[in-house]
Amino acid sequence: MADLNPLIRVRKHTVEQKQKFLAELYRQADELQNHKAALQRQMKEERDALEKMNSIDMITAFSAYVEAVKERISDIDEAMEKLETRIEIAREDMREAFAEFKKIEITQERREAEEYRAIEKKQAELLDEAAIEGYRRRVTE
Repeated sequence: MADLNPLIRVRKHTVEQKQKFLAELYRQADELQNHKAALQRQMKEERDALEKMNSIDMITAFSAYVEAVKERISDIDEAMEKLETRIEIAREDMREAFAEFKKIEITQERREAEEYRAIEKKQAELLDEAAIEGYRRRVTE
């Protein structure tokens, strides 16, 4: 039986690389969420500041600012949707790679257990043979 340990190492490395890629996608998603939250927080602060000033010119400028921020938030939401799709694909890819890795690992474990049982059986046969031979010598003496 062939040793699957090199293949196991390759598959494990593949799974690890896919995990790193997925972690990077999650980091990007967190970054987008943080950016969106910062924009929303900043817009609220600007609104609170505007209420204190109560100037018509400022209200006009603020409405343009709000539209620009809403557009940026909309862009972030679109980017998040695309990123979520990529995350789901990467997650599924990692699941498949992990399943393949586990199949090979389980096959190797079964092979090793089978080899161990064969060695145990051979040792038991040798001990039985030695015991029978010892008994024959004692009986014939």
